[in-house]
Amino acid sequence: MTAPGIAAGHVRLDVAYADTSARQLAFSLSAAIREPLARCDHRFESGTVSLRLLGASHQILVDDGDRQICETVACLPGLDRPLPGSVSDESYSFTSSVEHCDAERLAEVVGDLRDRTAAHRSAGLPALLGEFPGQPLAVTAAIASARGDDIVWQTWHTYPQSAEVVTTTGELRGAGSSR
Repeated sequence: MTAPGIAAGHVRLDVAYADTSARQLAFSLSAAIREPLARCDHRFESGTVSLRLLGASHQILVDDGDRQICETVACLPGLDRPLPGSVSDESYSFTSSVEHCDAERLAEVVGDLRDRTAAHRSAGLPALLGEFPGQPLAVTAAIASARGDDIVWQTWHTYPQSAEVVTTTGELRGAGSSR
């Protein structure tokens, strides 16, 4: 399900691409919810997920009826915690990695993301891929799925000017299991 006026799937983000890089990204679980450029909401048996593209960054909102999380990876004022390699507690985990690659590898990654998000949507699962005007290798993508009572999501941020791909994985374990 998508909010009115915001397209699901592959979307052209209505903003110019800003020169950002992996080192400028910050991580937060307490940032305010931002108005997204693109959004895809989905209800699983164990809870809801909202994939939100903020441009070259993302917010993922997950609500299982007992717990709510708002994972933000962004270059936003007030977010000063650098992107960690991992964060984990009893119910939530997050990992991130940065791949440095040449233009050919970056084009492969973006092609794979287009295919992966299209396949995810074809299977009835939430997926977004945001493209910046005039920057075919600058994309932000997100997918989500459920494994039993767990809700899992992945995001990708490509930065062609710095030849980087940032990949994140988040998981809310036991979502809905206390109902």
